[in-house]
Amino acid sequence: MAVFRDKHPSSPQKLCIACKEPIPADAKICFHCRASQEPEKNSFSKNALKWIGSITAVIGLITALSGVVGPLKGWWSQGRHSQTMLAAGQKQAELGEYAAAFDTYSDLLKSDPNNVAATHARLDVAMLWIEDFRVTGKDEQEIAQKASELLARIGTVLEAGLTTHKGYREADVIAHLAWLNLLKTDLTEEDAEVERNLQRALSMDPTNVYANAMMGEWILEKHLSVEDARKRFDIALQTGKARGFVRRCQLESLVYNEKPGARAELIRVINQMRKDGDDLSDADRGRIHSYYYGPTLGSEDELREVLSAVPPDEEWATYRWIDRPLTEWEPFTPEQQQFIQARLDEVAGKRDEALKIYRQLDVATKKSPGTFADRIHAGEKRLAH
Repeated sequence: MAVFRDKHPSSPQKLCIACKEPIPADAKICFHCRASQEPEKNSFSKNALKWIGSITAVIGLITALSGVVGPLKGWWSQGRHSQTMLAAGQKQAELGEYAAAFDTYSDLLKSDPNNVAATHARLDVAMLWIEDFRVTGKDEQEIAQKASELLARIGTVLEAGLTTHKGYREADVIAHLAWLNLLKTDLTEEDAEVERNLQRALSMDPTNVYANAMMGEWILEKHLSVEDARKRFDIALQTGKARGFVRRCQLESLVYNEKPGARAELIRVINQMRKDGDDLSDADRGRIHSYYYGPTLGSEDELREVLSAVPPDEEWATYRWIDRPLTEWEPFTPEQQQFIQARLDEVAGKRDEALKIYRQLDVATKKSPGTFADRIHAGEKRLAH
């Protein structure tokens, strides 16, 4: 049986304020959705309760945040302190104060052991310290004791770097461990691995600047092949890194090296340094300066080796570069400089020019007999015949 809704109800109606269905105009509750049809009256008590609830919520939020602000403030202060310490260590390292920088980073890591920047910075400065390690004392025993203590501290950091920060400059670190062992051998007479660590670094990175430069110096210190050492130094220089360190290794291993060919190699290196615009300390210039003066070398063959190491036109320029005013070493006298010029002319086959200088010097030194005068007279006699 069908049921039809009456479209024209007999009593007035209204729409429910909630579901919008028609309900009697005087209905207080909708029989469709059971919603009250009387609007809620604002009351002071209800509004007050709302404000009290909001204030209570704010107070609760502040109370909760108070437990976070303290740690945040501490974290911010620690960060500022770390940045200050890192900057101080970097400045010390730039000034060459490696021991002080090492201590600064170590102090920072005591309060902030997980600071990666400080860990890497201390590892870097430890390697710089190894490259320019110095220790003083009143006697060899005190020097050995101080060196042993300092090298132990540095060694601990280098070894830790290989385990806790594996991959960070790994070949560099291993090469510096080899050099630390060499310092131990030289200063404290401890037996430690050098060559094996250098070979290990080279196997990891065949062009590593430190491993190649250190291997070159190691080869020459052991009086092995000058040519093999040269190849190592050339590889290191080609990297374009740590050029000053590479040149220092070369000079340290060649100056006063008595192995045949070492003198000529030294002058070749100096000549190239002059052309490349490299720095040369007064101390090194003073040591190399003596190589040009025959009596100091002890034999004509040694002097000839020095004077024929590079082309004649470059030899004189290199000699003059060495002979420029020094702060701690006396330059050659004009007569000594003329003697060097005569020897260079002689080596270059300019016999007439060389003989002319020898004769002039022979006259100038007749009243000052000695080894120098004998060398001049020998040169004059050699070319006159």
